[in-house]
Amino acid sequence: MALITGEEYLASLKDGRQVWLAGERVDVTTHPALAGCAKTLAEHYDLQHHPAHRDFLTMKSPSSGEPVSLAYLEPRSTEELIRRRQMTEFFSRRTGGVMGRTPEFMATVLVGLHDVRDILGKEDPVFSSNVVRYFEYCREKNLCLTHSFSDPPRNKNLPPEGFETFRVTEQRSDGLIIRGARAVATLAPYANEYLGVTSPRPGLTPDQVIYFAVPMNTRGVRVFCREPFAGASPHDHPLSASYDEIDAWIIFEDVFVPKERIFFLRRVDVAARLFSSILAWASYHTLIREVVKAECILGVCVAVADYLGNGKIPDTQQALYQIICYVETLRAFVDSAESRSVRSFSGLVAPNPKQVLLGRLHFMEHHARILEHAREVCGAGLLMAPRQGDLTNPELRNDVERYLVGPDAQALERYQMLKLAWDYLGDSFATRQLLFEMYAGASFPVNKARLLAEYDSSEFVRQAKILAGISKGSE
Repeated sequence: MALITGEEYLASLKDGRQVWLAGERVDVTTHPALAGCAKTLAEHYDLQHHPAHRDFLTMKSPSSGEPVSLAYLEPRSTEELIRRRQMTEFFSRRTGGVMGRTPEFMATVLVGLHDVRDILGKEDPVFSSNVVRYFEYCREKNLCLTHSFSDPPRNKNLPPEGFETFRVTEQRSDGLIIRGARAVATLAPYANEYLGVTSPRPGLTPDQVIYFAVPMNTRGVRVFCREPFAGASPHDHPLSASYDEIDAWIIFEDVFVPKERIFFLRRVDVAARLFSSILAWASYHTLIREVVKAECILGVCVAVADYLGNGKIPDTQQALYQIICYVETLRAFVDSAESRSVRSFSGLVAPNPKQVLLGRLHFMEHHARILEHAREVCGAGLLMAPRQGDLTNPELRNDVERYLVGPDAQALERYQMLKLAWDYLGDSFATRQLLFEMYAGASFPVNKARLLAEYDSSEFVRQAKILAGISKGSE
């Protein structure tokens, strides 16, 4: 079977990889701060076997005929594009939209890479055949991948030649040697493979342009995890306890990349075009998840307003109005991206990249303000709610029930909802969520500049000139 189980997935992580947390080498399947997310991902794989979900989450492999993840579906129609979106929504709703790098995200990136294989082949036919084989390999093995688009932050006032950048240090007949570091490699501790995709930037040199893949247990690969936010109890931290996907630095210390796992090299002038095409697929996935997250935040706010009895207060109604408009606008961008789909390089039905980019910009421009509206709905109650230990302690439970609950039959539900709201809006996990949404990909100014550079307004200018009498339209 091409579809692995959750147990098989967890076993695949015990492969000798180097994952470091707080200066100690750890096993991600057993470490208390990491095991919760590993379990969530294992459940993700098990869902593909569940009778109620397998037909919805899988498809028949075009090569083996066995069931494989639907995340590798290359849509040939709008209906298939929507089918992919519904799968993404399903997984996003299970995590409240807070996991940006579940396995289907990188499968979507691979769809984008596979889509531009002919462009890669023009540089070297071997690159194209390597991508085709790797795409099939990941699809048939049901692998979990990670990536990073960015370098570690550095002082821009210092000369760049003083730093060791991520680059190819040696080219051999059987492959390459690479060295350097990559930042914000989300899900890296839990991935089977690292897929390297070079993002364009000023000063990029040919030795820094490399598309490649290596297993996470490759010699010389080390993962440095950021501080985990996983709470001790899922009752107190319903999101962070299970869905802290962990961002990481990846160090490549003279790592060997076999020639069959090299997909592109050197061409700085082509890198921007490749990246933009692949990013369009990834951004579509991200926008879908962000819609789900916005819907979940709206659900929290409406529920809290009901529990607090402040839903009729004008300020609360205004905040809810703003969140509803936000949700529906994001949903409209997804609908428009699908209804105005375009043909991709290889003939796939792809989401309209302009609509996807506009949707992402709308999210990035308004998300922080929407979180503030959500905090206004929750009010000071967001700060305090009885913890699970308070409710299970016989001495404290009486105080909770007498003074904090009283005759309100919904009080304990209110506290549960406020704890969920805290994970979305208040604690360090919530702050990481905001930073991830705003900066894990290209920043808002970069995306805005990209839109302005790519947006074709020539027809609107022509019409304006006609109205102004500057030129005549066609009869």
